[in-house]
Parts: sequence; C-alpha cells; structure tokens
Amino acid sequence: MTPDFYDLLYNGYTGEYQLMSSLYRNGLDAVRPPADMGIDVISLNLKDQLENPDHAPETFFFQVKTAVTSIEKSDDHPGVLVTVTFKLKPSEVDLLCADSSRALICYVYNQQSDALTNAYESPFICFWIDGARLAAIREAALFQRPGDSKLTLACQLRRPAHEGGHWYAVIVDERGQQVPEGYLGTVDSENEITQASDGADHYSVRGYLDYARGKRGQTGRTPQAAPAAPREPLEPEGAFRA
Repeated sequence: MTPDFYDLLYNGYTGEYQLMSSLYRNGLDAVRPPADMGIDVISLNLKDQLENPDHAPETFFFQVKTAVTSIEKSDDHPGVLVTVTFKLKPSEVDLLCADSSRALICYVYNQQSDALTNAYESPFICFWIDGARLAAIREAALFQRPGDSKLTLACQLRRPAHEGGHWYAVIVDERGQQVPEGYLGTVDSENEITQASDGADHYSVRGYLDYARGKRGQTGRTPQAAPAAPREPLEPEGAFRA
C-alpha cells in the first residue's frame, strides 16, 4: 500500500469519528455499518427510546467526506481562502438524493496547525448538504473529470466581508462559479446570520438535526427529495463572487 492510501484512509476515519462524536454530543447513538453500502454513519435515538418507550425510533444516514489542505489567502481572489474537492461515487449520490433523512457531511482540516487555528485535530470547517439540496444542485455542481469514475463536488471556503466573521462554504461548478442553491449561509462579526435559502444552519450537526426533524414534522414522515427549480442564490452583502 502507498503512503497516499494510508493518508486517505486515516483522514477518512478522522471525519467519520468526528461526526460520531458530534452525534453523541447531541444525545444520539452512532453506528458505522460493517459493510460499505454508501453510508458511513447511522444515528439512532436509543437514549430517548430507553427513557421513554413511547418515543418513536429516529434514524438518520450520513456519508462523510474529509479534506485536508493548507488554509491560505488567495492572491488572485482575496475573498477565497481555498477550493477543496470531495469525490463521490455516482451510487453514493443516488443513495443520498433519495431522501432528506440522508446527508453529506464534509469536514475540512487545516494541515498547518498554526496558520488560522491552533487546533490541528479540530476541523477548520464543517458543513452539510441534505438529500433534497444535493438533488437540487446535482446537475449544476457535480462533474466528472476525464478518466475518473467518481463525481467531484467542489467547494470554495470564503472569508466574509467583516474581518471578525466566520468563514463559510460555497458550492461551485467545474469553472469555479457558484451554483444555484450553492450558498450555505454565513455569520458576520456581530453574530448576524445570513441564512441559506432553506433557512438552516449548515455548519453544525445540530443544525442538520434541527432542520431534518423540522422537515419530518411538517409531513409526519421523511420527505422524498426532489430537484428544486433553479433560483438565484442568496448571498451576504459584500460577499465575494468568483
């Protein structure tokens, strides 16, 4: 095995166990399926069911992707820190897009421990895309490079207009252009949130759980994901456009 293989393997484990830790923090049990079926982590509400037998089972399914990069400012585009890419099998995308109880969780780690954060072991940024949103951006965002059997999802990590604001993620196409529904929201220096079009917090596992539970509660069941009509993405005032 090559060193690259081991690096990819261990980086992948890093993201999966990071997600499992966050799920436990939110009172859920987390399981890694023994077989590779396109789902890396499953969450179960065992604690709630044990405490109250009347609580219905609650299950969510996650595909986890991890990227490790150097977080640096770009001389060409001052608003963009870095572009990261994630590889997905077409079968994984099909599986995720089938339902909003399934989500893609992306972790980005900074390989320079003293660059923008001193926490080498902590994610520089985490964001999620649920099945419905992934289905909506699939045609515009996912692309296949020559000779590659997998699909590529590209994401720009951007710095907000306010110096003290939080970095945020934007899904872009192969040319680096933001795709419809590709803006995932951000938070400025005064903790004012500019939300994504779905109104969700895309930067925490709790944000996904709240959103998915809300969608499930609207219909009494897990909604089926369906491609959304193209629309202009919302962006915070002063945000950089590629």
